[in-house]
Amino acid sequence: MSGSTTAEGESPPEPTAEPAHVEELISGLDDLTAAGESAAASQLTTVRELLAEAHKRGIINSEVKQLDRNDAAEAFVGSVIFASPLLIEDGVFDIASYLFETTVAGVPVFLVANTLFVVVMTYALLEWTGRDKREATTFFGVVPARVVMILGVSLVVTTLLMTVWGRVDGWTQPFEALARINVIWTVGSLGAALGDILSGEDTAPVADQYDTEAGTHLTDGELVVSILNQFDDLEAVTTGPDREMVERLRQRTASSTTGDVLGDSIRKYTGRDIAEGFVGSIFFSIGFLVEDGVFDVAEYFLSFRVGLFPVFFLANAAFVLAMIWGLVYWAGPQDVKATRPILGFIPRRLVGIALVSYLTAAALMTMWGRVADWNDPVVAMARISVVWTVASFGAALGDILPGESSGADINDELSEFVEWDGAGAADE
Repeated sequence: MSGSTTAEGESPPEPTAEPAHVEELISGLDDLTAAGESAAASQLTTVRELLAEAHKRGIINSEVKQLDRNDAAEAFVGSVIFASPLLIEDGVFDIASYLFETTVAGVPVFLVANTLFVVVMTYALLEWTGRDKREATTFFGVVPARVVMILGVSLVVTTLLMTVWGRVDGWTQPFEALARINVIWTVGSLGAALGDILSGEDTAPVADQYDTEAGTHLTDGELVVSILNQFDDLEAVTTGPDREMVERLRQRTASSTTGDVLGDSIRKYTGRDIAEGFVGSIFFSIGFLVEDGVFDVAEYFLSFRVGLFPVFFLANAAFVLAMIWGLVYWAGPQDVKATRPILGFIPRRLVGIALVSYLTAAALMTMWGRVADWNDPVVAMARISVVWTVASFGAALGDILPGESSGADINDELSEFVEWDGAGAADE
């Protein structure tokens, strides 16, 4: 047979096919059952049960995310944990005043922008990061119900906390109160989303129907080996096209499981990685935005110069780049390979993380009025660089912690865009 039997205790083989969701694997087994392979009935049942157990342990992913009341409770807890520390920060009042008082034609543009930012950030955290998922519940077939739930729960939590803790002056000035709540809501929504995500995946409907006691006594590694051995036994009693299907299912199962059990390398740099860096940079930097100490550090960065060059400002920038490189390629929790470097030697992930985190810090500092409307660009950049320091750490971890992201490599996407744009111009 083409799939070699794996002895008990040995490591699973290196994957040779694209990973699959648990729904795809079990659906493939159902197709074999429908083909009438009666001799393989017991193996088919056993493999289904073991795959379901592997999914419930988080070894094999599901393509479906289900929303239930536990998710709302997790969002509530996460929102309270993240929002509470900022309730005592008076910097929230300054930011709220800036959001509300900066208007264009009477419209508080930064308040509106911050509201849109919260919505986009929540959507990005839930939908753009990690591997592709499909929400089981949506509104109008487009809007994920989970995003609406996270936004709603976090808004209610922050409103109640700000009211009970007396941070909205008894709602004597409703619009000012809403602006203050809007600031805390930014952090509360982040906590609500993380509380929902970090609690783990819900079990997939296709796996719920199977009793998984057959594999509960095994460790994760032994469970993977057992599944692959069962596929070998299944292949031994099938013939023709069915046998080829079993081998394909075995290879896709190996690809789906060995990454979690054995670990794998991160080689691609995708648009999803950029989104993960964006969310990570927000997660780490949000607490610094309300701290006035950022102004003192920025002033110190610019206080010592050699000629025209602010030494500490430049030294901090070099430190940030060195830390990103060390965290991603040297001392981080994942094995990250520097592939397809810019100009043949500059790691593109390092550049991407540095740019995403800096632009995120700059956008947040500008929107929250922490750079004095860019009246002095040098001072503004110094303040941004302080927040950029911590934002870059968050961007690096947000990028690499989930492992290699799904989707096409960013270089391939750019090449396709250039080819498409060139073809369009030629048609004209």
